[in-house]
Amino acid sequence: MENLPLELDKPLKLKEETRKKLQRVYGKLVTLKELKNLQGKIVTVGDIVTETLLKMGKSPHVAIVDYKTKRGAYRSAVIENFGEEVIEVENPPGTITPALWNAVRQAISSRKSVKIVVKGEEDLAVIPAVHFVPIGATVIYGMPNMGVVLITVTKDDKKKVREIIQKMEV
Repeated sequence: MENLPLELDKPLKLKEETRKKLQRVYGKLVTLKELKNLQGKIVTVGDIVTETLLKMGKSPHVAIVDYKTKRGAYRSAVIENFGEEVIEVENPPGTITPALWNAVRQAISSRKSVKIVVKGEEDLAVIPAVHFVPIGATVIYGMPNMGVVLITVTKDDKKKVREIIQKMEV
């Protein structure tokens, strides 16, 4: 985590060449059956992934949602009812705002289950999630038209995320 602040003071914006790299799967595409065996600290990014996990009886430590799927509105009672704590942030597409960065850091360090509701787009929240979770924690996100991606975070994953962050525009 060297060279990266705990808190951001300016938004990070995704460059076009980095956007193309992020369209690849980082982690492992998994089946629903594989999700049933999850243990430990779990962070979900995306409404469908979060709803799926909750309906399976698995409760993430942190759920990051934007009440949208494939750019369309999406509401779910199980997501609405999740979270001992709720943090709302604004985050435009292709950006990681200081508010999102700090909310993810705060949520991961909380002892409570936390739902982060993003007004805008939550897709890039995977980056601060991987950055802030402890090694061995799980970050799960949806890959449109492909499925669910699971990252059991390693030092190498943290290094990749650091490299992506350093390539973003400030």
